[in-house]
Amino acid sequence: MDTCLVFRSRLEDLVGEFDRSRLVLLSGPAGIGKTVLMARWHAIARNRGMSVGWRSLLQDGLDPKSVLADLSEVFERDGQPVILFLDDYQAVTDPTIHRDINLMLSTLPASHTLVIAARSEPPLPLERYRACGALLELGAADLRFTLDEARYYLTRVQALDLSEDQIREVTEKTGGCASALQLAVLTRRVMAKERDALPEIQRRANRWLERFDADDEGVLRGFAAVMVGYAAGTAVDIDTAISQCREAIETSGRVLETLRPDSARSAPAASDQLHHREVQILRLVSEGLRNREIGERLRISEDTVKWYLKRLFAKLYVTTRTSAVARGRELGFLP
Repeated sequence: MDTCLVFRSRLEDLVGEFDRSRLVLLSGPAGIGKTVLMARWHAIARNRGMSVGWRSLLQDGLDPKSVLADLSEVFERDGQPVILFLDDYQAVTDPTIHRDINLMLSTLPASHTLVIAARSEPPLPLERYRACGALLELGAADLRFTLDEARYYLTRVQALDLSEDQIREVTEKTGGCASALQLAVLTRRVMAKERDALPEIQRRANRWLERFDADDEGVLRGFAAVMVGYAAGTAVDIDTAISQCREAIETSGRVLETLRPDSARSAPAASDQLHHREVQILRLVSEGLRNREIGERLRISEDTVKWYLKRLFAKLYVTTRTSAVARGRELGFLP
């Protein structure tokens, strides 16, 4: 993720506290930045000459015997202090693995540290580790981008020309969520018709796009999936990824109003004026009709309705039906 290019010293410097922590826990929803932060910690520790290991339970499988044998092998390297990063711990459902990892933690040398990332607190005796000062934990509130971090990402990494009020509004609307920020920025680039945006989206979404023909719908579905699934390292298939990304897409629609280029803040350009059919469809969308119902009302196919909606969204610089209706009212297309 390009959010890796944001140096978050308040979090990255915590590597220096690992020698006092037997367990480090990152917990929060998908897309909040757990894996990105762990990757930064891993790189920092390795550059400092520390012995490190990385395992993703989502990718490596969950056979109890192989998981525990693998972890034990990492911690036994040359008898040196080791930091082991264990990603996607929410994938563990076998109580045997929880029990054995707890047993392993209780017998670890003080110089070893296990770093776990999960979407919720794992069923480990966390209170015991808190009580003895052996647990370093960060939740969603700690992982969200601060205003300064979001400013750096938007203006330095993404090179967007935004006012301080826009930066503040984007940060508030996304809640500082890493994947929501990235989704909003790439959506803005697509809506602004930047030529390099679509190939980037196609490249990032390649693992899902191979299931579809190279059409607009496939690209958009892959785009949605990659921003919340692939970028967060949490989705294993297109349906799961799309399900996960619904909230972030809604967030992107809200943020786009702030990120839209200044030239697009008034009515659409002459070449982008709404076709009378697009206005008809917009009005029916505002009444709550679905694509099939719109098609029946206008006596056109559902695919034709979808085609007009894509054009409509692009002209209004929005990504959701709710945002399209709000924008249509703002521009006078709707009462």
